[in-house]
Amino acid sequence: MGDERAAGLGLRFSEEPPGVVAVFTPSARHAGGPGFLHGGFAAMALDETMAAVGWFADRVHCVTATLDLRYRRPVPIDGRALRVEAWRPRPESRRQQRVHGRLLLADGAVAVEASGIFVQASLR
Repeated sequence: MGDERAAGLGLRFSEEPPGVVAVFTPSARHAGGPGFLHGGFAAMALDETMAAVGWFADRVHCVTATLDLRYRRPVPIDGRALRVEAWRPRPESRRQQRVHGRLLLADGAVAVEASGIFVQASLR
């Protein structure tokens, strides 16, 4: 799971509670409004981390079927790292799986919440 798939966000994934965690520090090139993270980059970080749940839990690649986002507060670009958390409520492996995620500010406040359906990818 390299950051080359995440368009240069520099996501660093790890398996830790609540499931999979990614950390990244946005820069000015990720800005929407002056000094704030573009919502599309927040969505991308959540999408990548939520898809990684299937890899860490089951060693299968997953693709996004649906992704619902709730933007709760602006995300400042201030040189501090952001934390992206993703987990699934049902631990067993399934072809389709609901996954939840959230993007946390450096102070731990929830900035973006997400949920979606992720499907195991088939190379056939």
